[in-house]
Amino acid sequence: MKIVDSKEPVTIPIELFESLQRAFTDFQSRADILSQAYDSMQEEIKKVNIELDRKNAELEKSLVVQEEMQTYLDSILQSMDNGVIGIDICGKITHFNRAASEISGYSYDDLMGRKYTRYFSSNTDGETALVQALNRGIELKRNEKVIWHKDGHPVPVSYQTALLKDKKGRKLGAVEIFSDISQIKALEEEMQQTRTMAALGEMSATVAHEIRNPLGAMGMWAGLLERDLEQDDSRRKTLGKIIEGLSRLNKIVSNLLVYTRPVRAQFRKIQLETILEEIVDFVQIEIERLGSTVQVKKEWTNESVYVLADPEKIGQIVMNLCLNAVQAMDNGGVLTVSVENQNHEKTGFISFSVSDTGSGIGSDVITKMFDPFFTTKENGTGLGLAIVKKFVEFHSGYIDIRSSSQKGTTARVFLPVLKD
Repeated sequence: MKIVDSKEPVTIPIELFESLQRAFTDFQSRADILSQAYDSMQEEIKKVNIELDRKNAELEKSLVVQEEMQTYLDSILQSMDNGVIGIDICGKITHFNRAASEISGYSYDDLMGRKYTRYFSSNTDGETALVQALNRGIELKRNEKVIWHKDGHPVPVSYQTALLKDKKGRKLGAVEIFSDISQIKALEEEMQQTRTMAALGEMSATVAHEIRNPLGAMGMWAGLLERDLEQDDSRRKTLGKIIEGLSRLNKIVSNLLVYTRPVRAQFRKIQLETILEEIVDFVQIEIERLGSTVQVKKEWTNESVYVLADPEKIGQIVMNLCLNAVQAMDNGGVLTVSVENQNHEKTGFISFSVSDTGSGIGSDVITKMFDPFFTTKENGTGLGLAIVKKFVEFHSGYIDIRSSSQKGTTARVFLPVLKD
């Protein structure tokens, strides 16, 4: 074995050195490429981060805009007077605005996410209109139906339905818009009743006019016959009943003509207290003639209040109310006629009242007492208060009746004050 001295230089072959040099140069080149690639990637990452930041800012702005738009649309939905109910493709309620809650009685929390058919059923055994719009695409533009309030009473509504789709035509759900038409239905019923009453009035006026002529003749012949009979003749009592019946029948016909004919009045400036004074004095004379124990009280001040009215019609109003009050006190009492002119400058109305101390009127009777031919009196015609209301409303006023059991009844008439 040959021992080599370590202090002698080691000779590296030139080929190996060149190979190492080429490898180092290649490594350096690749390292430069990687460095450049890394720098380039860093630049790209910066660009991507900048783009992400921009996209995030745009997305955040878009979300804010969408939230504001959603709030705006919800505000519109809640401010509508029409009820709006929206359902998804499963038939569950997704939208339910304030008006829908007021009309149906259900709250937002009661129905949100619940099945529509559980709370709103069809009037028939078939599907509801909203479910038909969802399942079959049958949309209704205008129709009427009845929905049941949460409390259990029916509410007539006018409604329309529509199918909801996205931009690609895919089904999203359905919506129903409806409005309460209870007042419209009430007005339609009132108009129909008015037409019926108008037709009945025309017929009654014609019949009453035809009846008055033979009534007059019958009364005249009965009067002549009574004159020819002796005072002690037993037939005079029967004839008196006939004349009394004819008089009552003539009164009914006269009141019927007054009620059915159009009101013709001559308006002028009148002092209300003057009319009341004249009529109350006449009523007092009538009370004395009948031998009644009813006392009469007049309560008004010296302050004059003027109204624009027909004195004849106002007099008839006062007369009918006073006679009704007297007839309500069979065993005597107090009839009070008063004028209330406090705050008339603010309200624009002056009122006078006619009160009695009779047994009072039941609430079920008060609601019907202005209806034509409704009466609780044995010999009443049922037209006195109907005529009163007609004349009061013709003067742009209104009448209010309050009654208490065993304390009496007060009828208060309000008339517009004549301003300077």
